[in-house]
Amino acid sequence: MWIKLTIVFIAGIIETFLFTGWTLAANKKQVWLSTILMVTYMFTYLIILDMAFADKNSMFMILSYTIACGIGNFIRVNQEHIKDIKENVKKNS
Repeated sequence: MWIKLTIVFIAGIIETFLFTGWTLAANKKQVWLSTILMVTYMFTYLIILDMAFADKNSMFMILSYTIACGIGNFIRVNQEHIKDIKENVKKNS
């Protein structure tokens, strides 16, 4: 059970990292990047849902997944924020 929870947790981080990347790419109208990220995100998301519904302890799996999603989103948005700060510093130098 712990191995499966760990896999779902890591997959949740990656999946939300991809989803947030897709949102940022779509916002910047990066057609190919947003398409590739959406396909990868949706594939990962559906696999995780399938695993969660097939598991008897799905509540723990869903909890692990939702926490991981928050972490993945935080990491990706923070990366974008740091990138923006560096660009602003570079412009002002």
